[in-house]
Amino acid sequence: MGVRRRFLYISNIGTNDVKIYNIGIASSPTRAGSFAQGDLSTPAGLAIIGNILYVANAGGNQNIIIYDITRRTAPKRVGEFGQGDLSNPNALAIAGRTLYVTNLVDSTVEIYDISNPLSPARVGQFGAGELNRPDGLAVLGNLLYVANSGDASVEIYNISNRQAPVRIGQFGNANEISNPIGLAIKGNVLYVANFQLNLANTVSIYNIENPTAPIFLKRFGEGILSGPCELTVFADILYVVNLNSSSVAVFDITDPLAPSFIQSFNSGNLNAPFGIIVAPA
Repeated sequence: MGVRRRFLYISNIGTNDVKIYNIGIASSPTRAGSFAQGDLSTPAGLAIIGNILYVANAGGNQNIIIYDITRRTAPKRVGEFGQGDLSNPNALAIAGRTLYVTNLVDSTVEIYDISNPLSPARVGQFGAGELNRPDGLAVLGNLLYVANSGDASVEIYNISNRQAPVRIGQFGNANEISNPIGLAIKGNVLYVANFQLNLANTVSIYNIENPTAPIFLKRFGEGILSGPCELTVFADILYVVNLNSSSVAVFDITDPLAPSFIQSFNSGNLNAPFGIIVAPA
C-alpha cells in the first residue's frame, strides 16, 4: 500500500479560493491545485477534523463552508453554517469535538459542537468585554490562546469544559507583539505573527514551559516577512503566510528557539493569502 502524501491548504482573499500544495518534501512545497472559487468571500481561517475542512468566510455571508477532503486534491463542498451568528469570522481552532471561531468585529469567540462534523451546532460565545479584535487561536491541552490584534496581547482560557471557556490570564505588550494575528505552537514554544505597526513583519517567540505564564524571548523574520498573518507547524517546519507579498515563508524549526529561513514560495499562484493548514496524511 502506497504512502499517502501530505498537502498544505492556503486560503486566498484576492481570488476567493483555496490553493493546494504538495508537501511531500516539507521544506519545498509544490502546487497541486485549487478549489472553492465561487463558494468563498474573503476566506480566512481554516480547520480540519478527520476528512472535513472548515473555511471561514470573513466577507459575504460571514459563514463557514464545509468541505469533504477525502480526496485531498479534489475537495467537495458538503455544507455551510454560521450565517447570522458570526461577525467577520477569522481564525478557527478545534479542541476535541468543539470548534472555536473568532468574531473580529464584535470581539467574541463563537462555540460550536462538532460531534457531527457535517452539522455543527452552536453552543454559545465568550469573550465579550475581555477580547479586543480577536484574530488568532491556538490550543494546548486544556488551554486556548486567543490573540488580540486590537491591543497587542494574548488571552488565555481554560477549556477543561470545552463549551464553557474561563479566562485565566493575559500576556504580551507593545514591546513584545504588535497587531498579533496568527498563533502556532511547537512543544514548549509559542509563535505569534506580528502583522503591522511597531513590530511589523516579524514573529515573536514565547517560552510556554509554564503555559499559563508565557515568557517573551525574541522576534525573528525581519526583512523576510511582509504582512505575516496565519502560520502553521508541520514536523520541523514553520510556514508563515505573507499577506502583503502574496507568499509563504518557510522556516526550519528543528531548534524551535532559533528558526532558520529556508525559502519563500508563491510561483504566481497565491493572491493575498491569509489562512493555512496541513491536511492529515
